[in-house]
Amino acid sequence: MTTKRWLGTAPAVAQVSTAVITGYDVGTTYTVTIGGVAVSVLGTGGTAATTATALRAALNASTHPYFSAITWSGSSADITGTADTAGVPFVATSSVAGGAGTFGAFSTTTANAGPSDWSTAANWSGGVAPVSTDDIIIEGNDRNIMWGLDQSAVDLTSLKILQSYTGKIGMNTEQFATSADGETANTAKTEYRQSYLKIGWDRADIGQSYGPSAASGSQRIKLNNDKAGAGITIIHGSASAGSDTNLPAIRLLFSHASHDLYVRSAPGGVGVACENASETSTMGRLSCSDTSSGSRVSTGPGVTLASWDQLGGANVLQAAATITSVDVDGGTLQLEGDYTVTTLTQTAGTVTDNHRKASGNAITTLNVQGGTYNAKGNNEARTVATLNLSVGAILAADGGVMTFTARNFPGGPYTLAVT
Repeated sequence: MTTKRWLGTAPAVAQVSTAVITGYDVGTTYTVTIGGVAVSVLGTGGTAATTATALRAALNASTHPYFSAITWSGSSADITGTADTAGVPFVATSSVAGGAGTFGAFSTTTANAGPSDWSTAANWSGGVAPVSTDDIIIEGNDRNIMWGLDQSAVDLTSLKILQSYTGKIGMNTEQFATSADGETANTAKTEYRQSYLKIGWDRADIGQSYGPSAASGSQRIKLNNDKAGAGITIIHGSASAGSDTNLPAIRLLFSHASHDLYVRSAPGGVGVACENASETSTMGRLSCSDTSSGSRVSTGPGVTLASWDQLGGANVLQAAATITSVDVDGGTLQLEGDYTVTTLTQTAGTVTDNHRKASGNAITTLNVQGGTYNAKGNNEARTVATLNLSVGAILAADGGVMTFTARNFPGGPYTLAVT
């Protein structure tokens, strides 16, 4: 176990990758693909070398930003790509279609390196990139971490990203990064390279701040914990806003039903699998302990979690499967999507319930003990098996679509608005 600190001071090195046309056939189409975009030529000139010459010319002639960021060269049957900007990697694949021609896979002879590459050894104290069981500290600088993000073979003991770190971790998928720090981009094209730092950890602490003045924090932290085991992530604080439009400053993915997330403060927002509808996550408990309205926590429709509880915040809950318990003791919570909540207990705050269950109960047991529960925003039919309403509670529902199979009302005053 070693403690390593992020420095972000490595010199930039341009990636060089080569593939070889290993078999010629006039009936074969030879293709290089980057990010789903293909450049192809048909076997020509009678040899692998003449076909490679034609393919290199086609690659250099391409005006697509994925290809024009690379210089294509080589001799004989080689196809060699060299990144035009040192420190900016590319991912190219080779393929053939038709005929009997063959085209070898790309191999990287010079790996990308630079001040924003996680895997570059010179970016770390001690001169060695992180390995399993390390303790990682990222603090006190503004060097982005954009490349070398696939660290799926590494399981850290701990990961600390302090509020004094103001760089970004992970990519903006809505634009194609063209500089080593990822800040210069082609906004007409989307990012095809990995956008989350994919690495395992037992415990992560994000946004801790020490000293008399509050640091501004990172406006983009994208982490994918792929560890196949229990763990804990604590969000102590965040930047005041995210850098990417309509997305939270901290975006997380999880892979284990016993990994718990605790949010103490997140004015810039925390999202789990919330960047697009195809993202998924599996986790245990999600808890927002901020008693103010300042934190914003949200989950996407692909999230499977056991329980949710909150003392405050302005939050949105979506899920992919049954949630055992939802406890609301303050703040606002908006429920969306198609899933069952086994037990929802509200003692304070406001719940806006727009979620449903296509078949079966949307909620098995609903305990409204305080605050306001409002289910009038969704005009789809849904069922609550048991409603327990307490003194002082407020419940609003549409009687045309909302069915309470069993109802228990208190002996004292309460408000029930069914329209």
